[in-house]
Amino acid sequence: MRFIIWILAIGALCWCGYWFVASSALDRGANAWFEDRRADGWQADYRDLDISGFPYRFDATLSDVALADPETGVVLQAPEFIVTALAYQPNHVIAIFPDEQTLRSPFDTLTITSADMRASARVGGTNVELRESTAEMEQVSVTSTQGWEVTLKRGLLATRATGDNSYDLYFEATDLRPSDALRLDIDPQDRLPDTFETLKLDATVAFDAPWDRFSIERARPQPTSIDLKEFDARWGQLELRAVGQLDVASDGTPDGRITVKAINWREIVSIGQATGVIPESAVRMITSGLEMMASLSGPPNTIDVPLTFQGGRMSIGPLPLGPAPKLRLR
Repeated sequence: MRFIIWILAIGALCWCGYWFVASSALDRGANAWFEDRRADGWQADYRDLDISGFPYRFDATLSDVALADPETGVVLQAPEFIVTALAYQPNHVIAIFPDEQTLRSPFDTLTITSADMRASARVGGTNVELRESTAEMEQVSVTSTQGWEVTLKRGLLATRATGDNSYDLYFEATDLRPSDALRLDIDPQDRLPDTFETLKLDATVAFDAPWDRFSIERARPQPTSIDLKEFDARWGQLELRAVGQLDVASDGTPDGRITVKAINWREIVSIGQATGVIPESAVRMITSGLEMMASLSGPPNTIDVPLTFQGGRMSIGPLPLGPAPKLRLR
């Protein structure tokens, strides 16, 4: 009996020693990371760092966090940020976001509020490479200084590494609602309901580098190919579905084809015209061409056509749409 008690006591002492050594290393590592970012020219500040959770967890709480990347001009400010991990599984981390945070870029400033926003990730290797992650959010509101607002009842974003710098990506949103002003900009005739019924994306994306700690410290990995397995958006009577594959050049130029099925496509053209995606000069030509394609493929309110990207240009069916967008991550 004494032997068992001694074994338990020694095990408890070893565990306590492990926790305090690991928590001290975590504190030093966090401070060193912020110091390195400042040495790289970032603004990287926080008021306080507290490590707690003994004996089963490591809970790192940062207060008054401000991170600014000078190369992209992106600034994140949050009153508090919590990262936690089980002491016996430190490669599985959970990040808990504050109820309100601010994200600034050279183009806009976004205020993000939520009832609950958290993300979990499994990482590995010396460079903390992403293996898989899940982000969940509820009752989210994003308000822009440009005057628009979007709210979301529930959202899910999941990723999984599949090898060769390739990742499965899944996103689903429930009750995505643009503000009335933004909705009327998109739909001036006020024919659409307040919320999207469905917004879903399922794809596999390959990048030129892995997503790891250098993705934040140095530069974001850039996409090299996209396998779009499913895109499904439903907004009132509008339905838009798409599948296809794209290769992406080093400058972000896509090449490939996406097959698009659109129900009530005239409304989609109107939205494209209202938002400036479709130039005024091209609306009549595109509408006439889509009417012809719809008459060949089934019901007149439905089209099933390829969206082609080639030579830096894009076209829908035989109709040119103009320059293709650059697919680059800032």
